[in-house]
Amino acid sequence: MPTPQKEQIVQEMADKFGRATGIYLVDFTGMDVNLTTELRRNFREAQVEYRVIKNTLAKISFKNAGIIGMDEFLTGVNGYAISYDDPTLPAKVLEKNKEYKEKLKLKAALFEGNIVGSDKVENLAKLPSRTELIGKIAMMLNSPMTKLAMTLNGAMASVVNALKALETKKNN
Repeated sequence: MPTPQKEQIVQEMADKFGRATGIYLVDFTGMDVNLTTELRRNFREAQVEYRVIKNTLAKISFKNAGIIGMDEFLTGVNGYAISYDDPTLPAKVLEKNKEYKEKLKLKAALFEGNIVGSDKVENLAKLPSRTELIGKIAMMLNSPMTKLAMTLNGAMASVVNALKALETKKNN
């Protein structure tokens, strides 16, 4: 018989898993307290939630959230890095610190609804964030307009210079 506390955890985690754009499943065996505290702080600064829950509760939470395929990775001790806005943020935090890469074993990630193996997560860390992509698109859209304005400005300057030269020649 499940306890009310466990039911609340399952309901809360199912809601979080359902809203998440990125969920990273890591085995944290071998992490000491200081490194774990630093990891949690770095996740918090990056607006990534880090939780540790029992595998049985995680299985039920994934099932309730409609996420299929994560059960096979739920063995041993697991931590869950959950991102709601940018699914690459947890990968970037993990990639940033060499000690995390050495101590943590990344098992799998749920990236915008798709389960990704640990081998592909390094590539996710190299992806630009959503904000960076929007900025690049804006620059790409702005570039032709800037070039057009500079070209027209150059043509107008040439016309003005030619008129001034004619005026100077006429006055002499």
